[in-house]
Formats: sequence, C-alpha cells, structure tokens
Amino acid sequence: MTSFADLIQQGSTNLWLFIPSALLLGALHGLEPGHSKTMMAAFIIAVRGTVGQAVLLGLCAALSHTAIVWGIALGGQYLGRGINTETTEPYLLLGSALIVLGIGLWMVWRTRADQKAEAAHDHHHHHGEDEVRSIDTGHGTMRLEIFEDGVPPRWRARFGKGAWSAEDVTVTTTRGEGRSQTFRFVDRGEFLESVEEIPEPHAFAARVSLGHGGHSHDYELIFAEHEHDHAAPSEGLKVTGDNAYMDAHERAHASDISRRFADQKVTTGQIALFGLTGGLIPCPAAVTVLLLCLQLKRLSLGVVLVSAFSVGLAVTMVSAGVIAALSVNQIQKRWSGFGDFARKAPYASAGLMIVIASYMAYSGLSGLSRIGAI
Repeated sequence: MTSFADLIQQGSTNLWLFIPSALLLGALHGLEPGHSKTMMAAFIIAVRGTVGQAVLLGLCAALSHTAIVWGIALGGQYLGRGINTETTEPYLLLGSALIVLGIGLWMVWRTRADQKAEAAHDHHHHHGEDEVRSIDTGHGTMRLEIFEDGVPPRWRARFGKGAWSAEDVTVTTTRGEGRSQTFRFVDRGEFLESVEEIPEPHAFAARVSLGHGGHSHDYELIFAEHEHDHAAPSEGLKVTGDNAYMDAHERAHASDISRRFADQKVTTGQIALFGLTGGLIPCPAAVTVLLLCLQLKRLSLGVVLVSAFSVGLAVTMVSAGVIAALSVNQIQKRWSGFGDFARKAPYASAGLMIVIASYMAYSGLSGLSRIGAI
C-alpha cells in the first residue's frame, strides 16, 4: 500500500485526490463550532449588512485563518532545521496522527455534548412545571422559574455550578405591545429571587442577563401562559432559527454583538478587521499536512493544498455571512433540512479527520518498520 509520504512525494500525479479532499476538509472545518460563524452572522444582521459585505467578511476570516496556518508551519519548519527527514518522518506521522485523531474524537465528543445541552435547553420541562426553563450558560446550568406556589409570582434562579451573585443577574421581559420590565434579584441562600413581582399574564419574551468579566451574556427565552412552549430565541435576535446549531458561548456572544452593533453604520475597513480577527483559529489538520509537505520538500504541493483548504473554508465562511444577510429564517422556510445539516456537518468533518489520522498512523508504522525501529 502506498504510504502517505509517498503520495505527497508523487505530487501532481495525486492532485485528483489531494485537491478535492482539501476543499472538503476546509468546507467542513468551517462548519465546526468555534469559527466565529455565529458572531459574524450576528454582526451582519446587527449592522444590516449587504451580501457584498458578507462576502468580504467571510473572505477576510478565511485569509487570516490561512495566514495563521502558514505562520505555524513555517515556524515549525524553521525550528526543525537539521533534522534527518528519513528517520524522523515516521515519528512525525505517528505524532501528527495521534493529534489529528485526538482532535477528531474531541470534535465528536464536543458536538454531542453541545447538542445534548441544546436539546436540554429547548425541551427541559417537568410535569406541572410549565414555567421553568433551563439554560446552558457555558459556565454551568441555570434553572429559571416563575414561582407562585401560595405566594405572589416571582422569578427564582438556581445554578448547578459556578453560581452567579444576585447583582450580576437581571431578567428583562418584553410583551407583545412592546412594554418591558427589568427584574433585579436578591440572594435567598439556595436560590436567587426577583425583588419585583411578575405581573399576569405570564406570556412574554424574557432576556436573561448574566454579568461576567466586565460584560454580560444574554439568553433569550419565551414564556406562554398555560402552554407547553419550548424555550426559543425571541424576535429580538434572529441570528439563527430554532434548529440551527451553535454552542453556548457562540449564542451568548452573538447576542452581545447584536445588541452592541445594532443599526450602526460601519466602514468597509471595520468589516474587514472584524473578519480578520474572527479567523484567528488555526486548523491542526491543515498545519500537519503543510508541515509534512515542507519536510518532504514539496513546497508547491503545500501551497496548492493549503490554498484548496482555504477556498473550502472561504466558501463556508462566506455562506454564513450571505445566509445572515439574506436571513436564515427565509433559508429555513425554503430548506427544512438546513438545521439538521448544520448539526451533522461537524460529524462528517470529524470522520474525515479520523480517516486521515488512521492513514497517517498506518504510514508511520510502515516507515518505522522499514527503518527497523519496530
């Protein structure tokens, strides 16, 4: 069986395999949580951005992402000068395989954990407790309820871990006619309780604000009188539909951005800067392949692979911005499977990384066998 290194050494004869794989890996990589898609979408929506601005935002994010990959790879190449490639290559392959495999497995675990948390957030109802909501804050779980057993109705908040102080918690309700009310909290020992009573009817959108590190994270909930409604994003933040996937931190920061930049005029330079800073998260798989190309003196192939990876990534990042500009709600009306696709894409990306890691590990073990190390 041809080794991974031999495939790279053959260069152009295997471009039919390398380029589509790099394009796919880049596109799937962009769909993983933590790539600023939600924050960029929130930014585009908040400033009422155009499709052109969305394209610029995605391209800038992909550009900075690629620059980081090159910086890490070239730095590693510089630090590794003088190393015997023939004897170290199998160890590099095995080490890289373990890293990529670990990342792939971590992606599966992270995706499952976040989706379970999201499901709990959307469907956490107990019999007789229709006015209870559970929020995954990213720092623990918050249980918020309207408590009125024999007393005037007030908010009660409980935290699974990482409890928040009463002064850092507020709830703001907005009713259909646009009236809003903000509730402050006091510490009752086992729970926090609102100072103010909650007027009837209990049918409103509620924004929970949790102070953290000098800023606040906001969470949107819907309460309906005597109905088994599910917590859902309010009309105030149409970053994604109910079925779209994002983790707790993405959801909170997207809400922060939406509020901070709402209806502001921004320049092309500001949009470009936001995109450049949003893409500063390198892909370990891309760094690994590029490092291997440099070690085997296949610089041109490395350029082609990283460029193809960047194109795939740019397609995803640009699509996120364009979808935001055109409104996710409209997209979801026309494609009912959009949310499911967004949820499952990280699994496909993780699966591809695991396959690559397995092949690299096989090549590394074969290389060790050839040099008599095993």
